[in-house]
Amino acid sequence: MKILYLAVFVFLSLFAYGCSSKYDSTQPLAGINPEYLCQHWLHSREEEQQTDKDEIYRPKNFKEFPASHFRMQYIFYKNGDCDWFFLAPDDGHHFKRGKWSVDPKDKNILHITKDDTMETYRVNELTKTVMRIARINP
Repeated sequence: MKILYLAVFVFLSLFAYGCSSKYDSTQPLAGINPEYLCQHWLHSREEEQQTDKDEIYRPKNFKEFPASHFRMQYIFYKNGDCDWFFLAPDDGHHFKRGKWSVDPKDKNILHITKDDTMETYRVNELTKTVMRIARINP
C-alpha cells in the first residue's frame, strides 16, 4: 500500500511540474541575444491564448506548421538587415527587405523598419526555439 501512495505522489508531483509554466513574464530579459534572434522565425499563433498579448514565433524548422492563408515570418541577419513576409493587396506573399535594431535605452526593445514605418516590440522571451514579442503602440 505504501508503494501505491508513493507512486501516486510521484505521479502527481510530476504532473504538477509538467503543467507549470516555464515562461515567467515577471522575469526581465537580460537583452536581445543576436545569436538567438538571427534566424528564420514563423508566427506560431496556434500556441497563443486569446488573452495573450505576446505573439509567439518559432524557428522555421521547429515543427510542421498547419496550412494558413498568411503566416507572418521574419528572417533576422546579424548585420541589422531583416526580411519580413508581406501580404500584397493582390493576395501575393513575398519577402521584403527591412532593418532591425535594439533600442539603446532598453535592450529588450526590438525595432523593425518596414518600408517607411517602424514597428516596435518588447521581447519577453528569446531562446533558440521560441520568441515571444509584444507590439508596443507608438
